[in-house]
Amino acid sequence: MNPQIRWLIEKSSRKIKWLFIAGLIFNFMYYGYVQIFQRSFFQDRAENQAIKLRLIHAPRGILYDRNGARLVDNIDSYQLVINRDELPRDNQILISFAEEFGLDGDDFIEIVQSYRDKKSGVAPLIIQKNLTEPELALTERLKARFPFLSIENSTRRAYRDNELAGHVLGYIGEVDSRVIKKKGGSLRLGQLIGRVGIEAQWDSYLRGQDGAKRIMVNRSGDEIAILKEEAPIKGRSLVLTLDLGMQKILQESFKGKKGAAVVLDTQDGGVLAMYSSPSINPNLFIDRMSQADVDATFKNVDKPMMNRAIQGIYPPGSTFKLLTAIAGLEKKVITPETVFYCTGSKNFYGRDFRCDEKSGHGPISLTLAIAKSCDIYFYEVGNRLDVDDIYEIGNRWGLTIDTGIDLPNEKTSRIPNREWKAKTNPQDPKWYAGETISVGIGQGQVGLTPIALARFYAALANQGRPVTPHLYYGIKNELTGKIEMKFVQPAPPIAFDPSYWSALNEGLLQTVRSGTAVNIRLSDVDILGKTGTAQVAKFVNRSHYLGQAKSLRDHAWFAGFSSKDRPEIAFAILVENGGFGAENAAPIASKLVKYWMVDRPNLDRSTNLSLSSSDR
Repeated sequence: MNPQIRWLIEKSSRKIKWLFIAGLIFNFMYYGYVQIFQRSFFQDRAENQAIKLRLIHAPRGILYDRNGARLVDNIDSYQLVINRDELPRDNQILISFAEEFGLDGDDFIEIVQSYRDKKSGVAPLIIQKNLTEPELALTERLKARFPFLSIENSTRRAYRDNELAGHVLGYIGEVDSRVIKKKGGSLRLGQLIGRVGIEAQWDSYLRGQDGAKRIMVNRSGDEIAILKEEAPIKGRSLVLTLDLGMQKILQESFKGKKGAAVVLDTQDGGVLAMYSSPSINPNLFIDRMSQADVDATFKNVDKPMMNRAIQGIYPPGSTFKLLTAIAGLEKKVITPETVFYCTGSKNFYGRDFRCDEKSGHGPISLTLAIAKSCDIYFYEVGNRLDVDDIYEIGNRWGLTIDTGIDLPNEKTSRIPNREWKAKTNPQDPKWYAGETISVGIGQGQVGLTPIALARFYAALANQGRPVTPHLYYGIKNELTGKIEMKFVQPAPPIAFDPSYWSALNEGLLQTVRSGTAVNIRLSDVDILGKTGTAQVAKFVNRSHYLGQAKSLRDHAWFAGFSSKDRPEIAFAILVENGGFGAENAAPIASKLVKYWMVDRPNLDRSTNLSLSSSDR
């Protein structure tokens, strides 16, 4: 062989040999680097392909009434989801699925994109809640073509009797970015929390804590083993002060009417019943609402979303005369024996002020003025008072502050004074004496919520001992059935001369026995109360009043307590544009008193919680 050729072959062989050795060394170093320095990265990636983390939703706590009846429950349900780590990137696949499932493809892509943009951790994309039997069957068929679909066990919130206590109980909804920005904490997007009512006020108690599990899946995504599971912690169940029977009476009584009613336990301030009409059905908020339901709920001129019991501010009319009487007695402008003469009208400051009794009541004392609701008597008292005096007494009796009810978004009642007018009407800041006369009978700029008025009458029932309205009674242990009670600290008593109580109570008693509310008198139990007819718009005469739109007619009120010797309940009932309080509000109070004082003690409550007064 030619020496030159041999030299070239040996030289090439040496190059190939060294290249081979260099390749071996490079591969050895690379795989060594991967095995040593990137082992955890690739191990996690491999595990993530075979091991998935899945949430286990915690059931919310149950809500009971004071006798053990369930007001809110959880029922088993299923929902269609796509887990974040299984969500396809190909939008065409998603569009195909959406069309097969009966969804709009473009809308679904927007939902998916929004979900991708959210930081919701391992929470899945929920496609459909509360799957029906046909939807479950359809999903099982579609899973063969779309293996990224999953069916999750879930629970559905169920509210008893739909609108029975809608405003009190509230409803739940998904957490969105606005909620997280406002509340923060451990909330995550898509999580269900209370939005209004008790569901919102006591959400941290009711929500519980979600669990999680790590599962092993095969290449098709099917679960083959549970590697680790952390059980969810169920939300705590609450007992409310509500009495289901009394709540049903209000629901039935307000059919076809607007208004609100509150009934309080005079001993501890527990809310025995609260109703706002039109009510809301919390079950409608569980699923996507139809457009008809959205319009009926959020665009309704009757404002069903407003809880009138704590958010509606109305002129209280003659129910306010008890505060005027107290102010007159406190400021020594009258005594219980003071008599004024009612001729049916009287002129103050160049303006005629009229009484509902056109022919007049004649000489009339405080007790009879309350029973007969004589406007002239209370015009005279108001004329002798300063508006700041009325405000001072109203403030002392809790009518210018929130009641403290454990519900969100309570509004504050209003009693005007000089400072208030100067702030709200800078063009005419002066307070005129004639305005005080209107305030004295609960008109003018006076505005009270039904719950504030109920609290005031509870304080009257207790002869100056106020209560704090509340709905939370205690926490129920679902395993033992025992209740951990919460006691509300009593408020300090209101300073008031006890010699005045006799005249005030007798006036309230005679209102029902022989006065403006004699139509609701019961034979076996006393009702003490005050009717109220609050003017909404001015009218010339009766025919003019009847010719006005219903929305301009007077509001009907009745407020009071029962019984005389041992008051147990206090109440305020308002029927919007209901006309005379004696005709439309007082009969509702009569039903409530009969139920609580006569019918309820005879009910068989052997299966209930039996929360007797000795437990309070």
